[in-house]
Amino acid sequence: MQTRIPALRIAFKDDAPEAMPFWHRAAHGIARKLVPDYDHRFTTVLYPVVYLPVGTRDAYDKDPGRWLATMRHEFIHLMDMKRHPVLMTVSYLLPPFGITVRAFWELRAYTQSMVVQKELGLPLDDAYIDRMMSRFTGRSYLFMLWPSSLARRVLEHARERVRRNEVEGPFATAEFWRDFVRPLLGKGYKPSSVY
Repeated sequence: MQTRIPALRIAFKDDAPEAMPFWHRAAHGIARKLVPDYDHRFTTVLYPVVYLPVGTRDAYDKDPGRWLATMRHEFIHLMDMKRHPVLMTVSYLLPPFGITVRAFWELRAYTQSMVVQKELGLPLDDAYIDRMMSRFTGRSYLFMLWPSSLARRVLEHARERVRRNEVEGPFATAEFWRDFVRPLLGKGYKPSSVY
């Protein structure tokens, strides 16, 4: 990760505020007002920094490998921010209304989370999809993909691609048309050779 983003830095939301750039402090302040459990539950990326939740410093220092899934998920966000800084920033600042571009960015990262889940031999069952769906459709992510049937369709499509080994490795993720728009339009899963 460091070779692709040399300025990458791991920080913690309970670091002293003066250790953060002003706009990072402002972004954290806004997020705290919108999402009550923001500080303690969510990892946040503000390029090129990954901010881990309050109270996680000791756990991270003792076993950084435990954070593999989180870091690979956040790395996708970092790469997207590097490639599309304005579009990604604006899409996270706009108020969500049903189907958002933010949902696409999160789909990309959660597809990588599914890859790690599979690599670790952990289940990609319906309960896993339900947990992901609650993030996409719930308050914590500001209802970024609604109704829930659309979120389920997109996440099940990603899961099938991961299960069939069409998405593998630390840099693989979802594509806009094939993995976001087509499932939203009700186009069922098809092996990639069809596209």
